[in-house]
Amino acid sequence: MKINEIKKDLIDIISSTVKRLYNVDATPDFTVPDNLDFGDLTTNVPFQLASFARKSPRAISAEIAAELELPNYIESAEPAGGGFINFRYSIDFLREMLSEIISRPSDFGRIPIGNKHKVQIEYVSANPTGPLNIVSARAAAVGSSLVNILNHVHFDAHGEYYINDSGNQIEMLARSFIARIRQGAGLDWDIPQTDGYHGEYLADLAAEYADSFPEKHRKLVEAWEKEESPNLEHPGEWILKRLIGDIKSNLDDFRTEFDSFSSEREIRRSGKVELTLEKLHEHGDLFEKDSATWFAANKYNPDEDPFVLIKSDGQYAYAAVDIAYHQDKFDRGFETAIDIWGPDHHGHVSRMKAAMDALGHREKFGVIILQQVNLLEGGEKVRVSKRAGHLVTLRELLDDVGVDAARYFFIARRTEAHLDFDLDLARSQSDENPVYYIQYAHARICNILKYAQNQGIDPRSAKGKELSSLVEPESRHLLRKMAVWPHIVVKVAEEHAPHHICFYLLELAQLFHPFYAKYRVVGEDRKTTLARVALCRALKETIALGLSLLGIDAPENM
Repeated sequence: MKINEIKKDLIDIISSTVKRLYNVDATPDFTVPDNLDFGDLTTNVPFQLASFARKSPRAISAEIAAELELPNYIESAEPAGGGFINFRYSIDFLREMLSEIISRPSDFGRIPIGNKHKVQIEYVSANPTGPLNIVSARAAAVGSSLVNILNHVHFDAHGEYYINDSGNQIEMLARSFIARIRQGAGLDWDIPQTDGYHGEYLADLAAEYADSFPEKHRKLVEAWEKEESPNLEHPGEWILKRLIGDIKSNLDDFRTEFDSFSSEREIRRSGKVELTLEKLHEHGDLFEKDSATWFAANKYNPDEDPFVLIKSDGQYAYAAVDIAYHQDKFDRGFETAIDIWGPDHHGHVSRMKAAMDALGHREKFGVIILQQVNLLEGGEKVRVSKRAGHLVTLRELLDDVGVDAARYFFIARRTEAHLDFDLDLARSQSDENPVYYIQYAHARICNILKYAQNQGIDPRSAKGKELSSLVEPESRHLLRKMAVWPHIVVKVAEEHAPHHICFYLLELAQLFHPFYAKYRVVGEDRKTTLARVALCRALKETIALGLSLLGIDAPENM
């Protein structure tokens, strides 16, 4: 039996036993114990029955465990703790799992819970006004991993980047860039102090613009020298496209791919804002006040105040365009929309949820808030990038620690927790660096398999009789840990929490290294050799699959 079928089967077995013992219907829930010494699966169904049966959960767990007719894939069912029942897989089942991993490695853990449900994950979506910072980098790592994982379990997941290419920040970008062009030509001009962009990257790009478009640059400078007003549309559009191109290039280098890019400018031009506001108006959700149009968010969330959608000057507020953009997601056929936002967007969550509720998308819209990232070096915070004028950029981080370490460290922390990114540890090529430790386990296994192949040993040739020689406790621990993988993938997909994979892979590597140190894989006994080589092959495939879902390389040599 496959792992994805086990829970359903055990639910039926326990439910029928409970019905026979207590004449009550029960639907047990199963989890994987944090400590596999307690078992491979556990249920707390005795706690659900305590008040009905008028017995302690401990007594109920003993009664149920004694009456269960165990299938052949379960070795034992043991009452434990104050009322749990712990189940252990049989060794035959674990060996069968080993063969399945080797024969179809990419399908391991591919439990079809998604049913092709269409999910859109919007992530990064940083304003195209400068280089990506490390909070955006964290969003890129988490978002792209979630898309991979959801698709692995048969969701139809799409990643999207929303380009805020309109509004005041784009105007300030153009004005700041023009100031840099003037300064580069020896003309005085101040960058706007309040909302301007002061990073040195704009000076570099102004020099690039002058070199790329010498004739346009000459005409601009001549007009300014004559105190005329030149047409500034070209440099304004150029800097926007240039920065968007840099963002896309950096994300590509970070192994972050998007299925689509949406433009705020296009949303504004398309008429979708008007259509969305018309829907809200039809529902009676808009009202006029102080010459502006407001959305009555308090109708859908008593704790949320109404907010402006059309300003008194007739211009759309950013919220109006954002609501229309999210309506467009559902118009495109997505059944669920998940946004990954930085901590500065926390106050926008309840507003958007109220608006989605008003438009009929209750329970279809969700937000993951990523907390702040602090870079640490020598135990001290690293704050400033001279070129960018703000926190260290994604490009600088990649040049420093590399893609694999950056992605792992960004993903390994719960999204709702602040992340202290230790640069010294990320640079380290030692067992203390978790991603290095995991990758080294994979590379070491690859070397073992290569040596075995040179000795004429095929890991796929091990059959049941050979696999029966996997009797060492360390082998059993590795098999049982691999059996956890499908449950980890489902948990990540359901909770949108890819950090669980980071922890799992680290724990798997921590089990492998002592096994390797204690036992010779390719030895004189052919039966034992075949079994251990098969075990190593399955480990390699599991580690490689986990790393690939996180967008991290699985090197064969280190």
